[in-house]
Amino acid sequence: MAEKAKKNNKNLIIGICTGVLVIAVVIVAVIFATRSTLNDSYFVSDDSKYVLTVDRDMLETENKENSPVKTHVVYYYSGDAITGVTTYMEFADDATAKAALDLYKNADQTGVKSLKTDGKYLVVEMTEDQYKDITTSDVKQQIEFMEMLKKSGTNNSDNTNEETTETDNTTNETK
Repeated sequence: MAEKAKKNNKNLIIGICTGVLVIAVVIVAVIFATRSTLNDSYFVSDDSKYVLTVDRDMLETENKENSPVKTHVVYYYSGDAITGVTTYMEFADDATAKAALDLYKNADQTGVKSLKTDGKYLVVEMTEDQYKDITTSDVKQQIEFMEMLKKSGTNNSDNTNEETTETDNTTNETK
């Protein structure tokens, strides 16, 4: 009888240890499954996507604290056709991205197919009508232009103002 009790206790201990191990494995699996897979290595152009990355200092925003650190616009393509466009707004942390999601949900959703967070990223997938007339050549030119602006230290709004001033001067001279 004593041997049978020892055997039952041994089986009970093995069962409890196995149960704890299974629970630990499930918890680790859930943590890894819910962790963001996005990082800087994703935002590199390759044979299926072109990536346009714009830093915070290139963006015209009133509130720099709550603005994205970087914005990555990913153009998915096949041949010369754009097959999808997704914008990844990278924030300082998960909480800021979730707060931004709440703001965007309350804003106009025209042209937005889906809106979600993935870790510190606010992910905005565009509807087809937003990119159906864009070609890969257009995207390459846009990326090259933005790279040129980054190197020159000029943001897009400054460039637009210079062009407007030149146009106004030309118009005034012809009057």
